[in-house]
Amino acid sequence: MDVSHIGLRVRDLEVSRKFYEALGFAEVKRLTVPDQVAQGLLGLTPPIGFEAVYLRNGGVVLQLLTFSGHPPPDEPLRGMVGAGLTHLSIAVADMAEAQSAVTSAGGAVIADPGGGFACMVRDPDGQLIELVNERVRPVPVNEGR
Repeated sequence: MDVSHIGLRVRDLEVSRKFYEALGFAEVKRLTVPDQVAQGLLGLTPPIGFEAVYLRNGGVVLQLLTFSGHPPPDEPLRGMVGAGLTHLSIAVADMAEAQSAVTSAGGAVIADPGGGFACMVRDPDGQLIELVNERVRPVPVNEGR
């Protein structure tokens, strides 16, 4: 078995696509899922309007998805203490450059302890992302392969 992709619900596909492209992802596919198929898979009632953009960064595929017929509710921002997915972590070569890319693409730096090793940012929808300097990533790229 292998990981296929990580799905992330977004409010605006194009805004989010541009944000993640600024962090090194590249679009590889777009998909519109017919309502009948989406209804069977997701249990939502039509109209659903399931659209997705798939982005790749190295071996990671990120699926940005939206359902135009089911706008996302306003919810509190996810933090590190709740159960479930807490954050995505992206290795970067230059922390200052990555932080600039985040803010230029509509995100925000929310915690930076200094030193250029790691910081926490949020994407335009509030998803928590850790930027970690590639020199100190917890698991080297080729470890275990």
